[in-house]
Amino acid sequence: MSNHRKALSISAFLLAAALTFSGCGAGSSDPAPAASDAPDAPAPAVSSAPAGTGDTAPAGDPIRIGIVTTLSGANAGHGEYCKEGAELWKEDVNARGGILGRPVELVYEDNGETEQTYMNAMVKALSDDDLCAVYSNGYSNQIMLVLPEVANYEIPLLAGNSSQACLDANNDYYWMLRLSDANVSPAMVLACRDQLGMKKPAILNVNDSYGRGMADFVVKAIEENGMELAIQVECTAEEKQFTPILTQIVNSGADGIIAINHQDQAALVMMQIEAMDIQLPLMGCSQYASALAMDTAGEASNGWYSLADWSNEVQTESGKAFVEAYRKAYNRDSDMQSVCAYDAMLLLEDAITRAGTDDPKAVNEALKQTKDVVGAMTSYTYLEGDHSLGTSIMLTQTQDKKGVMIDMVAKPGL
Repeated sequence: MSNHRKALSISAFLLAAALTFSGCGAGSSDPAPAASDAPDAPAPAVSSAPAGTGDTAPAGDPIRIGIVTTLSGANAGHGEYCKEGAELWKEDVNARGGILGRPVELVYEDNGETEQTYMNAMVKALSDDDLCAVYSNGYSNQIMLVLPEVANYEIPLLAGNSSQACLDANNDYYWMLRLSDANVSPAMVLACRDQLGMKKPAILNVNDSYGRGMADFVVKAIEENGMELAIQVECTAEEKQFTPILTQIVNSGADGIIAINHQDQAALVMMQIEAMDIQLPLMGCSQYASALAMDTAGEASNGWYSLADWSNEVQTESGKAFVEAYRKAYNRDSDMQSVCAYDAMLLLEDAITRAGTDDPKAVNEALKQTKDVVGAMTSYTYLEGDHSLGTSIMLTQTQDKKGVMIDMVAKPGL
């Protein structure tokens, strides 16, 4: 590891720390301002020391990274968390001398609330010759739509989604931070069987590419592990009333529920299950352990298990350092959107440093050499031909509205 990444700061600590395993997410017509024009983010709470270029301030043309997220509309909370995570990293890296001695700027595009506005924002970012890479916390169906443009513009896109279908597109410039659903689903089913005692679970999933893709892997794992599927019920991403669906599940004879929804919908499912007093073991996808979902659902989130990418009750040293710094900077707990954005920036810092340039093609090639980069959420390693860089996920149970980590589950093949 180069001296550039040995600063006594949260970013450098995360890059240097060892992560211990225990087993095994168009432009609106007015784009959001660049970070330099946006309200100042709180400085990281962990003290910084200069690195790489000594104690001189970064100088020269800035290294610019694009971030496409939801900054307006009903889901603006997702974008707020995303921006906070990215800004925490930016303040820290610039305090350490920037990257390659140059300051870092983050350029934001608001992807709005529709697929068209998302596409517009992404194309604007991807086509910006001043950017060396782009991060998006969009849903998997949105990422799928934009992958041809990513290949066309030949600029790295790091994303916080998890659909295996996006990886199967074999796009050389697309990078997934998290474990894909193909890896997570079998571990989820095993936990349902071995720790929750399910033999005949029901599946409730949103009917977009993410929900259907993950549900397909869950069904396969149920069959392979000697279990029986009681019923599978789908809902639209806009569904808000789950009483009829949950009634179907209860009447099916299911002995547990596996739920696959996005954050806002996950909160509704949890609240309506509590309102109906359904007494079954409950397993949710990672969205069920998100701060947004738990805060909205309140007490109804207690008792849920999840294969979660992130929990503020994380027990790794790198994760705990991030939790502390985030709380001090923003006076609230982080969300999965925050940590994904933060870790994406860490990965780009590592890649740009090793590439010795912010040329997009060189940065993309450097991402293929990613090895044992320790982030807040997990550590990251590139395996030949696999553009999902994350190496682990947590099994959590929500207790007192907090996702308590029970175990770390490693990515197959590591």
